[in-house]
Amino acid sequence: RALCSPRRAAPLLALACAAWLAGCGQALKVHTPPAQARVPDAFSAPAAQASGGPQQDLGRWWRLWGDARMNALIERALAASPDIRAAQANLQAARALADVAESALYPTAVAAAAAGAGTADWRNASAWRTLAPPYSAALPSSADARGLAAGVGAVWEADVFGARRTDASAAQAAAAIAQERLHGAHMLVAAEVASNWREALALAQRLSILDAATATAAQLHSYAQARLAAGRARAADVAAAQARLAGLQAARPALQALLLTRRQRLAALCGQPPGQPDAALAALLPDVPDAPAAASEAAAPPEPSAPPAPPSGQLPSSVLARRPDVRARQQAVQARAAQLKSLKAELLPSFGIVFLGNEGRLDFSGLPRASGAGGLIGLRVSLPLFTAGRLQAQARAGDARLHAAVAEYDRAVLDALQEVEAAYAARAALDARVESLRAARQSAARRASGLQALYQAGERQRDAPLQARLELAEADDALAQARMQQASASIRLYQALGGGW
Repeated sequence: RALCSPRRAAPLLALACAAWLAGCGQALKVHTPPAQARVPDAFSAPAAQASGGPQQDLGRWWRLWGDARMNALIERALAASPDIRAAQANLQAARALADVAESALYPTAVAAAAAGAGTADWRNASAWRTLAPPYSAALPSSADARGLAAGVGAVWEADVFGARRTDASAAQAAAAIAQERLHGAHMLVAAEVASNWREALALAQRLSILDAATATAAQLHSYAQARLAAGRARAADVAAAQARLAGLQAARPALQALLLTRRQRLAALCGQPPGQPDAALAALLPDVPDAPAAASEAAAPPEPSAPPAPPSGQLPSSVLARRPDVRARQQAVQARAAQLKSLKAELLPSFGIVFLGNEGRLDFSGLPRASGAGGLIGLRVSLPLFTAGRLQAQARAGDARLHAAVAEYDRAVLDALQEVEAAYAARAALDARVESLRAARQSAARRASGLQALYQAGERQRDAPLQARLELAEADDALAQARMQQASASIRLYQALGGGW
């Protein structure tokens, strides 16, 4: 009897409850598998390891190019892009859903009221007279009825094991993923505008080079015809000159179409109809010449500004912390871990409190009014007993999804590191190619200048400097293409480093 006394049983019961709750807490623990992708201390590319000079602003990397028109186009595209607007809307929806998940931590209270009127027909009045004999004489065969009722109710589920908190954490992680997708949309739009703009500049330069070369080929063809008429050349020489001229003329429509395509794409990226941009945007877009401009032997083709030097001193850990795709995968792991904990909590008891308070009245003509107020408060405990293994299977599925999320994070890390290494290598290779082509172009320019001087001195025929100028045009075109590829590689490098947001 002493062992069963209330004074000694209460502490034992409290200790048992504490031990049971501790056991439930252990059952809810989620073990997130560690990431297996190894992050190196530094990139292997020499350009990435070099240091010196101020760190570049990767958030707005295009401003480093010193191109006001490109900057204006990118800013317009960022403000008008449908992809960015869709990502912003998705982010707002995800944040709203996070608020919905968090609201489950608090009580839900409702207020309700109702009113009604109707007619009651006493088909069995004797039964009512038996129940209420004092009013039997006044009981009519039918009566009008009116009623009013109003009350409040509240329900609250105590988050004993943290299931609702983990749901809120998962929703917040989903909102963070939507935020990273918005960042990624900014990166893609900025990179696509810059790429199309630089390609447009290169195509315009190549058109200028082509027009100058076509004019030179026309002079060479006329010279060959004059020599043929004078009996100093063969018909084959004229045919060769004509074929070269025709080839250059045939190349112009293709370059012109490519330049027009870049112009239309830039207009679409800025939210304007491709064929009918507004005046402000049209002033920023590249011009598409319909016909070759008058070429001068002394005129030099326009050259776009060189892309800035690749950013150096970048650490893999810093790049991964900045890249939206890697950050989103990291948030996905956290979301899966929270979802698994919530699924495990479904196997444990849930506790709730219910409150209800009402007041109302009911009137029947011929009878006294009935009115009153009432309230109810109750505690609810729910424990799943038999679900045919459904809850356990859901927990196993959640654990598998968590492992998959970690594997996808590893893949994102490895892909990001590979993209940076490849982008640095491509930029370095194109830098070397541009330098070689620039040296070749300088040699071709010196040769053309020397042959022109010899022609003017009467030591060479006219076809020699004309041929040299055509070779110089080929060197100019090859250099323009290499510079376009160099700019594209630079843009891909800034993307790989996570710049653009």
